[in-house]
Amino acid sequence: MNPEQPLEVDYARRFQCLGALLNAHADLWRPAPFHVPRPAWCAAHADYAAHLLALADAEVETLAGDNRALIDLAGRFLPELLQLHPLIELSRLDETAEAVDEDTARHVPGRKRAQIGAFAAGVGRLDHPVLEWCAGKGHLGRHLARRWGVPVTSLEWDGELCAEGERLAGDVEQVFVHADALAPASVDHLAGRHALALHACGDLHLALLRGAVEHRAPALDLAPCCYYRIATPDYRPLNADANLRLSRDELHLAVTETVTAGARERRQRDRAQAWKLAFLEWRAARGVARDKTFKPVPAAWMAAGFAAWIGRLAAREGCAAAGGEDWSAWEATGWHRLGEVRRLELARLVFRRPLEIWLALDRALYLARHGYRVRLAEFCGRELTPRNLLITARRPAAPIMDVPTEPVP
Repeated sequence: MNPEQPLEVDYARRFQCLGALLNAHADLWRPAPFHVPRPAWCAAHADYAAHLLALADAEVETLAGDNRALIDLAGRFLPELLQLHPLIELSRLDETAEAVDEDTARHVPGRKRAQIGAFAAGVGRLDHPVLEWCAGKGHLGRHLARRWGVPVTSLEWDGELCAEGERLAGDVEQVFVHADALAPASVDHLAGRHALALHACGDLHLALLRGAVEHRAPALDLAPCCYYRIATPDYRPLNADANLRLSRDELHLAVTETVTAGARERRQRDRAQAWKLAFLEWRAARGVARDKTFKPVPAAWMAAGFAAWIGRLAAREGCAAAGGEDWSAWEATGWHRLGEVRRLELARLVFRRPLEIWLALDRALYLARHGYRVRLAEFCGRELTPRNLLITARRPAAPIMDVPTEPVP
């Protein structure tokens, strides 16, 4: 970025460039190897596909958790993808994470406590009453009320969480509002308040953004999460000049990076994936398309073993198995497919962070184009949470320059 260039102008440029690159290479990330054993790009970029399929398990695991290494590898076969590096590079806020007060810390798991401390440090000083959006038990709001001595209103749809939050608040100036964040009246609480949302999902944080603009909230800090949790089948960008169209299913790609699962949880996840792939292959052998979806499978079904699991699933999906099936062979097929999926999926994961940055820029530019000064940065390292983007918006007293709404060269 040019240090003389306003942030909003740089964001508009990145928004267009990332959208163009995502569009140009959609064949690499739109088809999911889970449903398409050999996406068309495998033939178009045969050397790239062969390299991925030959990777050792340890290499696959390492690459899956390293966005920079994924881009570097893809760039060996498609050099233009190296342009992604500067486009997704963001500053890391250098504030030291705040120590969460002892009373709050007693009620919050360690990782969440650290996220609250890092988010609060990124927010900085509070000069207005606070509205904590999708507050849960109000841990963040309670910490900030103690830290800055400001009144906090915590909005939460779950009545039990509100009751528990009220109990934990004690003498802290924190009031809970039992309300649905998607209800039209909920945004009325934004007027005159500094809105905060740590990991609010999809439509919930989109309602917050629109409400902040409508009610001219003086300040907002948002760490978005779960972009795919929207009511519409397709994503509707907030900016008219958005040059990328996405389905709700494609939004999942932006949040596929996880770092919190333990070894046991990963083993269970892998087994569930392998068994689902076995079912897709078994069903495809009977003429059913692999991309035909099926309802989630209860985790408890797995306890009876693969043969019982697939038999029960097949019956539920209306394709009951005949006798004499070699279920051991089908299970082995599922595990083989899982190995292929994990390797070919790396080509999609190259675009995981670029897509997430594009979505965050859509939100930041929406605020900038409605009169806010905005900043998009990382508030913590990915080892604490991969959802580490913080959109900071402040409404200045004086008018600010227009932000480009046309493609920026």
